[in-house]
Amino acid sequence: MTAWADALPANPERARPAPRLGHHAGRDRGGSVGGAELVAIYRIRIGRRIGSAALVADGVHARTDGFTSLAVVIGGAGVLLDFPLADPIVGIIISIAIFVLLLGTIGSIGRRLMDAIEPELLERAEHALAHVEGIDSVERVRLRWVGHRLEGDAIVTADPERTEIGGLAEASIRAHLPHVDEFLISVRS
Repeated sequence: MTAWADALPANPERARPAPRLGHHAGRDRGGSVGGAELVAIYRIRIGRRIGSAALVADGVHARTDGFTSLAVVIGGAGVLLDFPLADPIVGIIISIAIFVLLLGTIGSIGRRLMDAIEPELLERAEHALAHVEGIDSVERVRLRWVGHRLEGDAIVTADPERTEIGGLAEASIRAHLPHVDEFLISVRS
């Protein structure tokens, strides 16, 4: 506001009111919402497929942009319908939504920077091993992200006569966790 007031004496043309956008603005904004959602779906899907937390976060960001655009249209419509508080209310809602998404993204990227994994990946690995015929119990499973790929190991108990257990267990892990590069199976009796 101060910069505008300082510039006004030098260039009074800047004080013109903003042009009315008309009925096409909502339609155009609606198109950008749909486009942003399509981009978001694509980025999130590909990011999950290749194991890229950064691409998933970028997809969430694109989705947030689409919802923000929609909220701005709703706030503008409220103001046009003589509800002047619509704009600040929508602004507060957008700010809260961005803050919540920021916390989620920080957690996701922060875990990845620390080579941590999502708890559901560990559960999937334990499930994959527990359902291999011949494995009596799963003593320990460890996983970690290395770039976009997973590495890990497991200790299982099984009949020592069944020498194929290690191969079956590794095949089961690879079927349940597509981002696995190395996975070492230790079999104890």
